[in-house]
Amino acid sequence: MAEIKQGILGPVNGKVGTVVGATWRGINYIRAKPRKSRKKPSMKQLLQWDKMSLVSTFASKFRDFVNANCPPVVKGKKWIAGKEQMISRLMTQGIGLSNGEQHIKVEEALLSIGNLAPAVIKKINRLKTGKFKVQWENGLVNALTLNTDQLTMMLYNETLDQFTAISNVGNRVDKYAHFSIPTDWDKGTVYFWSMWKAADGSVNSTSCFHGIIELESGEQETGKEELETENGEKIAGNGTQGAENTISHNLNKVDTQHFTDHTRQENENPQAEKENLQMAEVIPIEQAREIALNQHLEEENTPTLKQNNKEGALKKWTPPGYIRKVNKEIIKQAKASENELLTDQMSEKLSNEPRSILEFNSITEEQRE
Repeated sequence: MAEIKQGILGPVNGKVGTVVGATWRGINYIRAKPRKSRKKPSMKQLLQWDKMSLVSTFASKFRDFVNANCPPVVKGKKWIAGKEQMISRLMTQGIGLSNGEQHIKVEEALLSIGNLAPAVIKKINRLKTGKFKVQWENGLVNALTLNTDQLTMMLYNETLDQFTAISNVGNRVDKYAHFSIPTDWDKGTVYFWSMWKAADGSVNSTSCFHGIIELESGEQETGKEELETENGEKIAGNGTQGAENTISHNLNKVDTQHFTDHTRQENENPQAEKENLQMAEVIPIEQAREIALNQHLEEENTPTLKQNNKEGALKKWTPPGYIRKVNKEIIKQAKASENELLTDQMSEKLSNEPRSILEFNSITEEQRE
């Protein structure tokens, strides 16, 4: 049964026999009831279905935030919301292949679009207290930027498949700030974006992707700790928030000399003495992939693994930042269909080949073959 909410000339929602009424992107449609096709889908169709399922599943985690911070745009006669813009962008430039499977390239995800100039994020560190410290410099200034602009950090935990946005982290004039992640995020691979927003919420910046960090469970800190700000004021830090996490081995091989020099510079002021010896640092996704690949190759070249792997072929490996959170049945079906197609083609080829000299049309054809 269909429902007409606005009178006889209003839109129809529901089904009447073979007619279906629906609303899509604010436009009312009446279409025929679809019938299930008995034709097997092609390989191209299966891959497109898999891509759409992959992208829509990933984008659904960011829907509310993206819709609020990406203004709708008009395409033709239709209004496209933020989530649909995100899906369209990922479908065209956000898919990568790894081990024959399609994955989301996380650095291609754009979570906000706006005209406000962002501040340049210099570094994001995880401290001994469990909090994160983000530092920036205000090199980009225009008529829209104000000292009261507020920083929002967006985080996605791939392992837990959760997204969170932390607003009001700090003001543009502060140049650094601290923020805490959810208490239940004691493990997982976490990706970081930032966005700047005017204090009155009238305008925001386009999101910037910063990198990746991997959390591991550790011992919890107890008691309270006092941290000193750049102005000499002391604030109480909660030492019981979450577990103390460290970056995993495959993401921890950063430039040791650079880290030592940076620590020495921070130790020159009292505030740095309280917050030095960072537990981990958010690193660019390209560097994380290079480190993980080098570690993977080292593991594959160990004598023990070489003996177990007689053929010497590398095990399947997925680079960090390639995300897949959908059922793999579509890919399996696609591969099965491809194998069936190859088998049918081989069978057809074999059936068309002559089985004896008597099946050649002429001696000339035999010589040509």
